[in-house]
Amino acid sequence: MPQTMAYYPQQITVINPPTRGNYGVLAYKGVYAAAVAQSLGALPRGAEGLRRAGGASEAGGAVAQAKETAETLGLEPGDELYDQLIAKAMKQEGDAPAWGAQVDALGRDPETIEAFGEECRQLALAWDAEPLTLQHLVDGHVGTALEPAYRRYQELFAYYGFNDVTLLRELPIAYIVAGYTRINSKAVATTRRGTQTTQQFRFFPAGRDSKFPMYGVRTETEGILFEVDKLMVVRWLVESGLVADPDVKTQEDAQRWILSVSDPVTDAFNSPENPITKAILGLVHSMAHRTMKALATRCGLNVDSLAEYLFPSNCAYLVYANTRSEFTLGGLEHVYRFDLEDALRELDAETRCVFDPPCRRDFGGACAACLHISEVACTRFNTVLDRNLLFGSLPPLATAPVGGFNHPKRKEDRQWRGYWSR
Repeated sequence: MPQTMAYYPQQITVINPPTRGNYGVLAYKGVYAAAVAQSLGALPRGAEGLRRAGGASEAGGAVAQAKETAETLGLEPGDELYDQLIAKAMKQEGDAPAWGAQVDALGRDPETIEAFGEECRQLALAWDAEPLTLQHLVDGHVGTALEPAYRRYQELFAYYGFNDVTLLRELPIAYIVAGYTRINSKAVATTRRGTQTTQQFRFFPAGRDSKFPMYGVRTETEGILFEVDKLMVVRWLVESGLVADPDVKTQEDAQRWILSVSDPVTDAFNSPENPITKAILGLVHSMAHRTMKALATRCGLNVDSLAEYLFPSNCAYLVYANTRSEFTLGGLEHVYRFDLEDALRELDAETRCVFDPPCRRDFGGACAACLHISEVACTRFNTVLDRNLLFGSLPPLATAPVGGFNHPKRKEDRQWRGYWSR
């Protein structure tokens, strides 16, 4: 067996990793369910929303804050105003766990919620990385020559199916390798005979203190977070014939439906078996690669110097400068402030590949000439990519049988309605 096939390093990338000081308030038992509730809109965004769900916040719980306020005002227990203040604070804290009912309503088992929650928790930490939003740009440039350009951003976001695009100016990233598996990347592998074998996760050899070492590096960079319009994603799935119309009306309803019918993406090496999960992952991943190529031509970095972090269950992705130093070039911020319009317009400026039509018809709609990038920049090693998801499937060849393809019908053949088709 080739040596390169025998070992699979198990690496994780952590966005905005908590420090020792604030790790405790984000490590409580229900943090994953709280992160899912955050994606459903039941809790405020960011790490502060997770702290509140765990009964803590930067300033303490509601009751603790009320007592501090009462002490400042000179109120004591027994005073009518003191009792009213504490009663209202207790009600506020008592209402806090109501978000749990929304998570329970998804009907998913605890292991699935935990897997979804890890992705949602990473997204929550990303929101805290010094965000600069479109509204910040508009508010800061009222009456200037840049105001009309920034107001056009929102039209472009809607045109390309983005709910929001946010610059993360100070984005801490940690890359950690904890160990490896042998023979297969998954914990459970299926042999050619159909039997399942368990692959043992192996830590790196322990030291004299019996502690298993983990190797990693922490750096600070910049990134742009793209949040795809979830209602448009659901509509795209319906119009492509993959699902029946779930009749969702809001972003929160669409998110709730996606979490109810899809599966968490936990394997970076293999394609998901759930067709809805695979379609959404393929869409988000393909959009990320197109975005990386568009940004690279304008930010002063080669596309291989950018990296991606995918949040498929949340229909979002992050493109960031893949640096191992503490120096931030500022190229992505420059694009966000001054050149984002041209970068977005490049996403669908060219829908073809030099190897079309075979690439689009028979090679999965992705190759080295169109969607592939260096594997050091791609989080999934250039798998689950397809231009057909973005621009629609090509019509059957003139020589193909009526109502069919020019080759035997395969399960994965589908006439996709392109997400960016007009």
